[in-house]
Amino acid sequence: MNSEQRRAARRKRREEKRAKAKAERVKTCTLETVADLNSLCKASKQAARGVMWKASTQRYMKDYLRNAVLSRRDLLEGRDICRGFIRFDLWERGKLRHISAVHFPERVVQKSLSQNALVPAIVPTLIAANSANIKGRGTDYALKLLKRHLADNWRRHGGDGYILLGDFSDYFARIAHGPVKEQVAAALLDPRVIDLEHRLIDAQGDVGLGLGSEPNQICAVAHPNRIDHYVIEMLRPEAYGRYMDDFYLIHESKDYLQVCLLLIERKCAELGIELNPRKTRVVKLTRGFTWLKKRIFYTDTGRIVVKPCRDSITRERRKLKKMARMVADGIMTPEQVEQSYQSWRGGMKRLDAHRSVRAMDALYRSLFGNPAGGVAQCNPNLEATRMGTCPYPSNGRSDP
Repeated sequence: MNSEQRRAARRKRREEKRAKAKAERVKTCTLETVADLNSLCKASKQAARGVMWKASTQRYMKDYLRNAVLSRRDLLEGRDICRGFIRFDLWERGKLRHISAVHFPERVVQKSLSQNALVPAIVPTLIAANSANIKGRGTDYALKLLKRHLADNWRRHGGDGYILLGDFSDYFARIAHGPVKEQVAAALLDPRVIDLEHRLIDAQGDVGLGLGSEPNQICAVAHPNRIDHYVIEMLRPEAYGRYMDDFYLIHESKDYLQVCLLLIERKCAELGIELNPRKTRVVKLTRGFTWLKKRIFYTDTGRIVVKPCRDSITRERRKLKKMARMVADGIMTPEQVEQSYQSWRGGMKRLDAHRSVRAMDALYRSLFGNPAGGVAQCNPNLEATRMGTCPYPSNGRSDP
């Protein structure tokens, strides 16, 4: 046996081992598991969390056992479960989002499909640096990973080095259906589950995946998986990470990162993805950079500082003043304002933003007060806020 034959034999053994591991992993990812009554009942209760105030959710949950039986029958008989979309637009952090929400009965089936088929089959194939929409990961995980990569870079090169920041342009709306279908077919073995997911993809139109559907989120997270593996296995930068449509590469050489960018663009073209030229760039690490709406930079001693972007601070100030007017008009309650502000504050306390949090606390107290016996009440001096003349307590400047 020559060297070529030995390599072929090793390759065959690896492929057999991978096929065996895949069969073991997806053996329960069948249509029977998706259509199981226990799976559908569990999915209905999870889908109803936070939206029980909706009339459609209440109608479904009133007879959720009967509805689960009907959904099981439709799935096992191969009937079409798509009931159209509820389309609307919303502004999120100054950006227009087109939402395609599904009706509640279809949402229950999609959640069961995601939890019992797509997640067990697809998530194990993703790299550890893929942080979005995966249990146990998220923005905190992504930022901790980035800080570890930056710490490793400081130990190797000090403040030298560069980071390639990449962003996919209009990501969800431009996802090609062909590569997504191929990925789903490669991850699953049951042809009925594959056909069900393909029908859900086709319902989105000719191209793109709509926001507001759980299977779409999973497919969108996994869609650039070929790019992820190509980068870490072939390009081999010193560090790599991705959160949905935002990614970064760290390397000592700027020229090397520019070559990597050209190769990544070629891979993106194969998957029908386009890079945003305005947001994709190579930055020297000593200058600092922005990623996931966080400003990140080294200090002179190598400490990694993660601060919120200035826009997020400005947005929260304006939001508090607007909520103060809504409380005065009876549209919101002080309890709702308290919940909203504490949610924002909890996220900021994980960052290096002590002064910003103290300044925002001062603004909050000036608008709502802070009685010892309960939640904040609206400040009687709200007329200045309503007229746009309320001073910013930390430095006396008016809110821009």
